[in-house]
Amino acid sequence: MVLTADAELQAQEYTGEIPWANIKFAGNGPPILGTDKWKSIGIDTVDHMNLQELAKYRYHIDLGGGGGTTWTGTIHKLAMSGVLFHHVTPMKDYIHDFLIPWKHYIPVSADLKDLKQKFDWAESHPVEAKRIADASTEFMRELSTPQGFEKMFEQAFAEPLQRVIDAYQPVASVHDGMSWRELLQSMGSECRLRPVFECTGDDLNSCEMVSTSKITHNMKMNWIELSHLTDMRTETVVAVQ
Repeated sequence: MVLTADAELQAQEYTGEIPWANIKFAGNGPPILGTDKWKSIGIDTVDHMNLQELAKYRYHIDLGGGGGTTWTGTIHKLAMSGVLFHHVTPMKDYIHDFLIPWKHYIPVSADLKDLKQKFDWAESHPVEAKRIADASTEFMRELSTPQGFEKMFEQAFAEPLQRVIDAYQPVASVHDGMSWRELLQSMGSECRLRPVFECTGDDLNSCEMVSTSKITHNMKMNWIELSHLTDMRTETVVAVQ
């Protein structure tokens, strides 16, 4: 928004051209995020733009949300014909491991300080920018096929999970016949278990989240006092095996 305000000021006072940036809140959220709320504190907003309208533009940006990324924003804009300025933050989704900067997107820093520089580069290198846009579209075209998604699923989920399963060794086999309770107890008083879910193991929907007040109370309890919870969790794991 600050970049947009600066771009609009520059355009009005100096260049007379269309501002290079137009980044504003869209009024398509719940009432608390509606346009009237923002305008009441002096922040301009715009109407929501659907994907069909968005796809008409040459440049896109996928600003990370509360979790640091925007899953749908990234994949939708990768698929469009415009080039994506990808907001690089400390967080990532698994799809990011398959994307290559300057091949599938133009990277911009978390604080957006280099956004104008990257924009100017794209403007002065239209052939290279189109090559990046075409590569990202082709990537999403392949990913949207059953074969493409299966390949990514195998690499990002199935294979890593299989390595975890293969590496598993029962506690008793590596700690001289100790049970997992005895191993935890040997770690001293600082080793505690905190319940998050209670599970009976009867079916896939047998787990219920422990209430916040119960979690706070149980944080002070010794791991032995929580054995009725961990017993059920262990039985569920064994049943899966």
